[in-house]
Amino acid sequence: MRKSSFGLAFGFVLATGAAGAADLKVLTVGGLQKPITPISADFEKESGNKVAFTFTNPAELDKALAGGAYDAVVVADASIDALEKAGKIVAASHAKVVRGGIGVAVKEGAKFPDVSTPDALKATLIAAKSIAYTDPATPNGSGEKTKQILEGIGVWDVVVAKGKKMSLGAGKEAVAKGEEDIGLFNASESEAPGCVLAGIMPASIQRYTNYDAGVMAGGANAAAAEAFVKYLTGKAAAARWTAGHMTPVGG
Repeated sequence: MRKSSFGLAFGFVLATGAAGAADLKVLTVGGLQKPITPISADFEKESGNKVAFTFTNPAELDKALAGGAYDAVVVADASIDALEKAGKIVAASHAKVVRGGIGVAVKEGAKFPDVSTPDALKATLIAAKSIAYTDPATPNGSGEKTKQILEGIGVWDVVVAKGKKMSLGAGKEAVAKGEEDIGLFNASESEAPGCVLAGIMPASIQRYTNYDAGVMAGGANAAAAEAFVKYLTGKAAAARWTAGHMTPVGG
């Protein structure tokens, strides 16, 4: 976290509570939806401020930014860096928040495959009859990281040959119905009705997406937005991030 009046603003907003309540508009990505939703609810209770999210696909980030006015953004670090360079976020508010890796999803009730080591993951993918994965051409998306991991252990071509490139929603549905043996998605997004997270790819080969946050320059609720960004990196949020299969890195 860069040094600034950030901490003072955070304390002020929480201390004033509902008396100075604001309606915050926050742009983020679907990969953070599960953990960031309860985090925002906790923040609302403590601060009196309300948080309204717009969840977007990383590929649609620029379109979403152009189509709305936001107080804060929580997206991949490369995107935050670009926004900061363009002067679109307050530089002093730029904070590292959390990172997420790729998980392995299976149909609820199915035997969990062994993905505990690179060799075990490789054997599991070779043995699987069908595999769902997301588009590797999407920057900062799960498909991009999945491809990098599987190329590293020499099974990307195997997966492509028998797998199906699908949207996240369609992929989880296909796994839930048993149409695909395995789904390779962000661990934080792998759970859905009938689709469960069987494991997370080994740390030694994992490719993480790092998510940062920042306050939009010229926003109407700067102090409250700064407080929210700070809250995302604090101890209260850490357990929520962990429960959502992500690793907090802020604070």
